[in-house]
Amino acid sequence: MRFIFSIFSILLVWGLFSCEEVVNLKVPNSNQFVVVDAQLTNLPGNQVIRLVKSQNYFDNGTIEAIKGAKVQVLDTLGNVFEFKESLSQEGIYEWKPIGSESIGKVGRKYVLKVDWNGEHLEASTKMYRVPPIDSIRYKKAKANLRQSGEGKPTEGFEAQFYASDPKGVGDCYRLKVYKNDKLFNEPNNLTVMYDSNFQKGAQGDGLMFILPVRSAISPELYEEGNKLRVEIWSISEGEFDFYFQARSEINNAGLFSRPAANIPSNLINTNKNSAWQGAGWFGFSAVSSLEVKVEAKNAVNKLY
Repeated sequence: MRFIFSIFSILLVWGLFSCEEVVNLKVPNSNQFVVVDAQLTNLPGNQVIRLVKSQNYFDNGTIEAIKGAKVQVLDTLGNVFEFKESLSQEGIYEWKPIGSESIGKVGRKYVLKVDWNGEHLEASTKMYRVPPIDSIRYKKAKANLRQSGEGKPTEGFEAQFYASDPKGVGDCYRLKVYKNDKLFNEPNNLTVMYDSNFQKGAQGDGLMFILPVRSAISPELYEEGNKLRVEIWSISEGEFDFYFQARSEINNAGLFSRPAANIPSNLINTNKNSAWQGAGWFGFSAVSSLEVKVEAKNAVNKLY
């Protein structure tokens, strides 16, 4: 029986490997999408919106920028902010403040309007509150499996940030982390929170952000003298769903992957007879941030 079981196990493993076969599928042409990358903030300085056209699934060519569009953002007070097309970067539209002028205020609603080649796309959003970051702490550590990789420090400092979600269910955020002014921008660095947790229904209203959220600022270790900057961006619940599904689709691979699904968008083409659709997201974020210089003398013995 032991011999028969061994033979059966070998055949089963061989059968699983034999299931892997390259199949060239004939994928139909994609629908036509105006893809909008518009994440505006209350931070000082220029605000940028990027417009490009969608590509077919297997098209590895250069993404085609959308030129000659009229781009406006309107707020609930009747202010109109004109985004002018960049002369040096195709598909980039900028609003430049005059003096200390600011485009974003917490609690205010905004509408994006894009007119291009007879198409008229609109999206609306609101700027929500964001909590302050109380502190960033770090301790000496050796890199774990998640923090290891080519070019990453094997020893250094592991960090956490400390902040609390305000009272009131439904606050949503995105976490951004910079090491020496470089954003951690890999798919596994996309961290979004619902109240103080990673997901809805976790009953985290009004609490300190949970440990896995706080430690997400250490995808790799930091070294003496490194700058560490942490930002919390307020986002709408719709944008939370957008990022949550986008991350699921990015990681949707392997033998047990599920069928791909369209990622939601708040862009609507008011031209009902057009073949063009809107994709991407128009969001407006309040941002809180804190930056520290990593120094061994300021390290703590324990993170909590």
